[in-house]
Amino acid sequence: MSTIETPRLRLRPFHATDASVAYPWLTDAEIMRYMPTGQDHTLQQVEARLARYIAHQDRHGYSRWLIFDRATGEPIGDAGLLTLPETGEIELGYRLVKPRWGKGLATEAAQGWLAYAFDHLGLTDLIAFAHPGNPASVRVMQKCGFHFLRHDQVGGMEVVVYGIQRAAITGQG
Repeated sequence: MSTIETPRLRLRPFHATDASVAYPWLTDAEIMRYMPTGQDHTLQQVEARLARYIAHQDRHGYSRWLIFDRATGEPIGDAGLLTLPETGEIELGYRLVKPRWGKGLATEAAQGWLAYAFDHLGLTDLIAFAHPGNPASVRVMQKCGFHFLRHDQVGGMEVVVYGIQRAAITGQG
């Protein structure tokens, strides 16, 4: 599967040529404030980030993907799965351009990824984390059925970690 489609969104893997498309949100201090990696500052940093996502996709069959508004075709953020090297856990993450905040799109993207992860990739469990000062992200996790697991640190940032198992979504182990 090369895309995920939801009622309002289409997601696809990043291409090396997408750096200028992702630049506006990956370099935005407010959008990236709660990301352990922090914001990028140059097009070269965005290109390097996308190269890491593409390599992760090649290695694992999943990564962060570009989100498009299905009605307009406009790129509006990214979402997807990354394997955390420290623990081997697979993390679901999402971020959107500011004009799209508060419209349920992060939840929709996350739900699309949950279906893809459990139905197509055959994964059995995922985590998601958020900075405690980012209640909107915590609400997305809760709306998707994630449950609190622990307080932790990721990349030196304090986070709350939530988890979900395939059985909670599909009824299968």
